[in-house]
This record gives sequence, structure tokens and C-alpha cells, in this order.
Amino acid sequence: MFRLLSMLIAAALVFVPTAGAEPAAPTLPVFTPYPSDWQPDYTVFPYNLWQIRVTPQQITAQRESCQWFNAQYEQLMAQVFGFQRFLDDRDDDWSLPGVAHAGDVVAANLDQSAAFLDPRAHTLFIINYPDQSEYSPLFHGDSIYRLWYQFTQISDKIKKRLPSGQINANIATANVYGGVIRDSGVCHGA
Repeated sequence: MFRLLSMLIAAALVFVPTAGAEPAAPTLPVFTPYPSDWQPDYTVFPYNLWQIRVTPQQITAQRESCQWFNAQYEQLMAQVFGFQRFLDDRDDDWSLPGVAHAGDVVAANLDQSAAFLDPRAHTLFIINYPDQSEYSPLFHGDSIYRLWYQFTQISDKIKKRLPSGQINANIATANVYGGVIRDSGVCHGA
């Protein structure tokens, strides 16, 4: 509950109107991964059985995705929620002053984050042959993939200037996957 409250407060602060009623959403800094001793969680079934299938590239992909998650996920989602409320408060009128610019900044932050996660998410998500089932051999590797996908969809809908309600399903889904990643503890110590 405290985390949700702090995220909502952060979102409100990110979109405090400035002179001319234009929200101030900062551009996120480019994230650079760094070495760490983080290791995947192999204690959860069936990941304990799939440990022998995990490649060094997948471990690196999840460690770096987790580092990004720990550093930028909360701020990015606060911006997304803040923009959604900002747009809704203006009756989804993209022609009002500041709305398109605010959307462009949030979309750029989503694009930058998705670009960072893209190769890592695809490394973590495997298509199993011959049945075409999809999975990740690492605990919540699939959640990172799905979070990446939702970022691409939210950005696309913002660029298309869709109403806040039409963007909502992707925002809610991204929030679910982010919450799963955060609450699982998979990224602790990355």
C-alpha cells in the first residue's frame, strides 16, 4: 500500500503544471548496465529444473533488465500514469496546449526503455519446438518480455493520439507485470 501511495504521489509531482499549464515530464537518462554479483533465483519450480537450460547470455539479459527495472521502472510508470490522468483531465483533447508535447516526452521515454529491454527480453523468451510453446527458463524472464511488449503498445497508442481510456488496458497490464517483477524479488541485488 505504501509503495502504491508513493508511486501515485510521484506521478502527481511529475505532472505538476508549469507556467502555461504544460506538464513537466523529464526525459529519462540513458541507462547503462554495470557488473554485479546478481544471480537468478533457481529455488522456484519449475525453474529449478530448467537451470541446466539457462545460458550465460540469458543471465546477463535478466541481470541488466533487472538493473534497468530497479533504476527506472517506477519513474517511467509514474510518468505514464501521470500523463494518462493529465490527458483524461483534458477530456482526451490532444489539441490543448501541452498535451501533445507531454505525450511525446512520455512516448520517447517508453521507446528508450523498450529499446533497452528489447534484445534482453527476446533473449529471455524462448519458443519451444515442436509445440511452439513460449516460456523463459529464468524466473520472471517472461514477465520482462511482457513488460517490454506493453511499453511498445503504450507508446504506439500515445503516438496515435488515442484517448486515455484506449491506452488504459496496456497501462494496467504493464503495471501488473511490473508489480509481479517487483513483488517477486527477482531483481533484488541486481
